[in-house]
Amino acid sequence: MTLTSEQITIIEQNPLKNALDQSRAKLRDFDPSDDSWCSGVAELLDVMSLSFASDLLVAPNGKNYLGLELFSIRRHFLQGLFELVEFQALVQSVVANVSDIHIWEAVLELVAEINPSPPSPSNVAPTFRGTPIESRPHRLPDSDGSDGSHESDDSEWRDNVKEELFREIKKCTFRKVGGFWDKFFDPKSWHKEQNAMLERILTAHDGKKWTNFPTDPDDEPVWDWLRSLEEEFSEDAPNKFHTTGTASQVKKRKGQMNLFLRKPTAKATDVFLYKHVLVVGVQKDAYKKCMMQTNLLRLARHVRGVFTDQPTRRFVHAFSLYASKMELWVFDRSGPYSSGIFDIHDEPDKFARALVGYTTMDDDALGLDTVIERQDGHRHITLDDASGKETRLRLDKAMNRCRAIVSRGTTCYETQYGHVAKFQWALDQPPLELEQLKLAETMGVEGVVRVVAHRRFTSIAEMREGLQFPKAYRFRLPSEDERLSDMRGFSCSSHTPDGSSGSKKPASADQESNLENGCNDDPSNGEAKPGLDTPGEKLWENKMFSCLVISPAGREISDFRSIKELLECERDAIRAHRSLYVEGKILHRDISPHNIIITRPATANGFKGMLIDLDMACTRGSDQDGPSHAVGTLPYMAVEVLLKIDHTYRHDVESFFYVLLRMCGREAWDPVKGLAVEGEKQRKKSRFRKWHVGTLQDIAELKQGQMVAPETLDNLMSEFPKALEVVKPLCEELREIIFPPKGKGKSYGTLWNNPDDLYDPIIAAFDEAISML
Repeated sequence: MTLTSEQITIIEQNPLKNALDQSRAKLRDFDPSDDSWCSGVAELLDVMSLSFASDLLVAPNGKNYLGLELFSIRRHFLQGLFELVEFQALVQSVVANVSDIHIWEAVLELVAEINPSPPSPSNVAPTFRGTPIESRPHRLPDSDGSDGSHESDDSEWRDNVKEELFREIKKCTFRKVGGFWDKFFDPKSWHKEQNAMLERILTAHDGKKWTNFPTDPDDEPVWDWLRSLEEEFSEDAPNKFHTTGTASQVKKRKGQMNLFLRKPTAKATDVFLYKHVLVVGVQKDAYKKCMMQTNLLRLARHVRGVFTDQPTRRFVHAFSLYASKMELWVFDRSGPYSSGIFDIHDEPDKFARALVGYTTMDDDALGLDTVIERQDGHRHITLDDASGKETRLRLDKAMNRCRAIVSRGTTCYETQYGHVAKFQWALDQPPLELEQLKLAETMGVEGVVRVVAHRRFTSIAEMREGLQFPKAYRFRLPSEDERLSDMRGFSCSSHTPDGSSGSKKPASADQESNLENGCNDDPSNGEAKPGLDTPGEKLWENKMFSCLVISPAGREISDFRSIKELLECERDAIRAHRSLYVEGKILHRDISPHNIIITRPATANGFKGMLIDLDMACTRGSDQDGPSHAVGTLPYMAVEVLLKIDHTYRHDVESFFYVLLRMCGREAWDPVKGLAVEGEKQRKKSRFRKWHVGTLQDIAELKQGQMVAPETLDNLMSEFPKALEVVKPLCEELREIIFPPKGKGKSYGTLWNNPDDLYDPIIAAFDEAISML
């Protein structure tokens, strides 16, 4: 954030002197993943808020002085409303002992990003996936650990990320795609200035090799060579190469990104943000064919960072340069595809075209967001309202985003009228969520959100038009058991005519961390939104990018503020599910905390809880209403759904039960809720973690065991804080209703001819439990 001359004068006249010495010493080894650093950050905020300069500097919102905003941030931080990682840049500045001006720049940027003044409770919009986007933008990583310098925790972290990414891309990666060069790097479509640049760059090739290319192609000499080409031939190009070479330049993701392109800035900085990255690149000093999988995953880690901080971006260009071997990539929401590998010495034209293309591409060619308009510091979007008329809405607050690449990429904003605008890459197959919501409204369904506006922008098919795809690249995989028991094993890859894989298919191509592709930035719970768009007969899944505005807004159920609010929300969401199924003839099929919101009865037709997100819903009796594949959010999927047995309304009710158990056993420990008393400690190795680790059959068998006997359910409920003891009788009763006796065990199927025979006792059990509070 560039300071004005007035701000600089205030800072210079009110120096911090040695005020930060104590914080600098305390925070020297700051680790944002360790909550024990909270007190140190709180002390730092306290010092900054009490400084003379903070009482004179105006906050970015223009309404308060900076000191008041810092005091508000500190209070909300101690209440658990902000994450440690959001303060990382400020801590870095303090520890590095930079100038006062740079420290105050970090403070102002922090305040501008997290906006500590929250809206009134009546206007709070839901966070459908749980992790707010207002958090500090993700920083580029510092090292890939290839030299073995990281400790075991870092190694485990990288392995988990690799496993997540590999599950995303393993069946939808394509190499040597036909038409790649003509589509993205075609000199015939370039301006004369670009073609002139191409000719100039080619003069640096002597017919056999690129002159001055280092004989030792290590990071630093290759970087110097690229910079020399840029300075000599493309100095006026709009996009510039940058590199991350030191650990001081990053601090969020673990891994090194050697090269990337971004727009030039007025002021040089050593800290880079993924939100500014235009093109991702990785470079190594040697090429090994058997390392293709590892190299691609390394590249994908950084692409994921770009998509996370630029969630409405359509696609991301990337490249790998290993010695003189280069491969160009494009990542979109259906997976990565490449130009095929080539030697820059043997095919200099390709390298030159890539260099010119990357440094001169405009926003559209780079895949940047072109649908959200920026004007006067605000975001706007033009859509079609319910009557078909064009309407322009202001997007006031970014609420959540998806971290996965191959996913629906769901990103939500609160609008100026308190609605929710959801951007998403939905599967191009009927029925679409828009159609389901309109049908539900027509059928008089209660407790489900309604459509306010909508517009479709583009699709994967349109973006990939003109490309010829071979069969998917086949990675050579270890067995499923080997992969689950040793996440560190990534073998060499080979290409075969057969794109199939012997491994078991995951429940989704857009699922949760550890097992599937997550959309939640919190790796501690691994929850995410599944898209279950695993490629089948088609080479890749076509998805449509659209925006859907819905109402009313609410808070995700995991944000419950009391036991009563939790139970009332879940009860009314079950009522909504019954209405959707009985009146609307629609089966939701994706019951999870992300899709249950806490609402105000005054704006929700008397409902204190509602259902959202009908992406996975199907109409009763349709082709989708069958056992073709498992559908749902992994930890909450019913036993028979995991086993790919026909999905019924009873399975969704079972999912509601798992939501309740997990809310009590995990989310209730949130210190903001105040349910855990002093001295109580949450179980570190939670049994709930096992609900999303392993194969689908593993998880199904685990849940069967947990539901079969009272003592196994007791083990789960032993993780409840003591304040949730009052909910345990309800959980026991729900178990008996949902899993009735069958012989010596329990039934996991749908035994009721009339759905009300299941819904009525479930809702009655909630009513009784609520009356006892």
